[in-house]
Amino acid sequence: MISRILPDQIKYDGSQIAPLWAYSMGIKGNSIVIFHGPMDVTFDNMKDLEDSKAGKTIQGDDLIHIIVERFDSPASMRLAYYMQRLLIVCIKDVLERHKIKTVRNGDDLFIDGKKLTVSIASAGVSSEKIHCGINITTRGTPKDIETSALEDSGIKNWKTIAEEVIDIFVHEIEDIEGDIVKTKSL
Repeated sequence: MISRILPDQIKYDGSQIAPLWAYSMGIKGNSIVIFHGPMDVTFDNMKDLEDSKAGKTIQGDDLIHIIVERFDSPASMRLAYYMQRLLIVCIKDVLERHKIKTVRNGDDLFIDGKKLTVSIASAGVSSEKIHCGINITTRGTPKDIETSALEDSGIKNWKTIAEEVIDIFVHEIEDIEGDIVKTKSL
């Protein structure tokens, strides 16, 4: 799995969940790409139909954005969601290494009952995609949701968290792939 941390701030608007987004930057194949920046998901790019129907906003002034793309034939929505949960568990593990106690509820992480992450998984014709955003700050988040942020927990360098998430997630994926190729089928 190819991993990249992009140095420049990028606004996440939901278009990055489209197939081959990483390819447009020269990253070919299964990948995890991390950057930071604001988030304002447009309704055209919103994948969660319940959020879209409810007219919810998905916003924030600064988040760590994690984009995972895995190519499979055929791509599977089910596998996308399994991989999303694995990513969330890896993020939880990294934060616990930094003494940040989180509670996972499905594909979301909370600190003291306040929402730390947003996440979506989907699948297209050839790949499964995941986006996970981790609040660096609570500024700009929707007023109707109590949110938490890394800066409130003493994290000053988002890249440290990004590097550790990449290390643990890529290790888990490679370990799974290694198990697949050494196991006899039934």
